[in-house]
Amino acid sequence: MNIRRRYKTQGEVHAGTLNDILFILLFFFLNLFYAESRAILGKKLYYFLYTLLEYFTFVYIMWDSIVNRKFKLSIVFLSCLFTTFLIIFYSTVKIKRLDSVPIGIESIILIIFIIYFFYLYFKNVSAGYIYENASFWLVTGILIYLGFTFFFNILANSLNNKLFQKYFYYNYLGDILKNILFAVAVIFFARKKQYNSEKEAFNVPYLDMI
Repeated sequence: MNIRRRYKTQGEVHAGTLNDILFILLFFFLNLFYAESRAILGKKLYYFLYTLLEYFTFVYIMWDSIVNRKFKLSIVFLSCLFTTFLIIFYSTVKIKRLDSVPIGIESIILIIFIIYFFYLYFKNVSAGYIYENASFWLVTGILIYLGFTFFFNILANSLNNKLFQKYFYYNYLGDILKNILFAVAVIFFARKKQYNSEKEAFNVPYLDMI
């Protein structure tokens, strides 16, 4: 079974793209208006929504690129467990500086998904160059982001304030690399969409009888 869908209708492509844009915009505004969002929502609710949104954004990117039914069922099951854990954690635990435990669990779950995603991808990859597939760049960006920021987030509550302020800004490098790879993915997605449009136009039968 091919890990990538061989065919999508135009409506499905537009719906998927619209969902991606909505996720990214909401995630962007939570980052851009961090202080305002945290003041309005409160520390716990802000971290809960941010972690939940980040998790489901990354899961959705993988979900939209796979057809393996067992993999999807595993994602649904673990996502339900993780959401339940988040509700319990943020309802009962006092957050010192950062919600390191949920972030750590989120990263581990997503890395497991990504490893299995690539296992299926390379096992069933179709003809063509791997770098031409937008989903490859998206998932690679997520993996680099999670790997780069994992230990920063895990150790955030263990560091004194001086060390935290000095080194935590390096955490943004992972975010920058992820955004660069996401931009590459958008370029390849646009090229593929243009190629498909040109191919469909070329396949239209010539009916001019004059």
